[in-house]
Amino acid sequence: MTYSSHPFLRANENGPVRAGLDDGDTALIETLGFTPKRYAAGTVIVRQGEHKDRMFVIESGWGCIAHELEGGQRQILDFTLKGDIVLPQVNGGGALETFTALTDLSALVASTKTFALAAMKSPPLFSVVLEALVQNGAVIAQHLTDVGRRSALGRSAHLFLELTARLERVGAVTRNSFECPLTQYDLADALGLTPIHVNRMLRELRERKFLEFRHGHVRILDRAGLIKFAGFAGEYVES
Repeated sequence: MTYSSHPFLRANENGPVRAGLDDGDTALIETLGFTPKRYAAGTVIVRQGEHKDRMFVIESGWGCIAHELEGGQRQILDFTLKGDIVLPQVNGGGALETFTALTDLSALVASTKTFALAAMKSPPLFSVVLEALVQNGAVIAQHLTDVGRRSALGRSAHLFLELTARLERVGAVTRNSFECPLTQYDLADALGLTPIHVNRMLRELRERKFLEFRHGHVRILDRAGLIKFAGFAGEYVES
């Protein structure tokens, strides 16, 4: 999947509208046939290996993009949030990853091929696709570094800071706090840890007075300290 968070991307009754588009671009978007869809929590929207010509603009809810392994294991590559554009990456064998709704999720859905053809006629639309590709590479690079080189506590801290930065862009953070529906199993699959290890990391982050994660709610207690500890540079979220 390729995904990119665009806080300036909003939806109206005709589909997504992006700041900077002229009347011709907006008219072009309206021909793409974006359809509002709702998916219940736990729904597999795109399964690894499927051949489906669809792209998604997330309006609300949380999802995840994961690579599935034999035996039922998975590696979560990223979480999809409000404002994200999700473009399934495919090869001859179909979609390379699975896209799942973690909560009830609403999205605008359109044909990837139709969108790509429209983007070739509109520089602003083309920039949306390009930004999605660039940010995809930047996010995956950070997550690879998390799993490969950062300590378990460092990668946990880094992920929560990334989620905070991304949610801030769409107005979902209030006083360094936000709703977070992720389970310890979700976090474990994203961080390359066991759920028990995740529980220990959350406890240590709380004991160090960096953050609290209770009952689906995250509160950052010492953001400056957490940024320094995790070595977090948020430019890649803005790329």
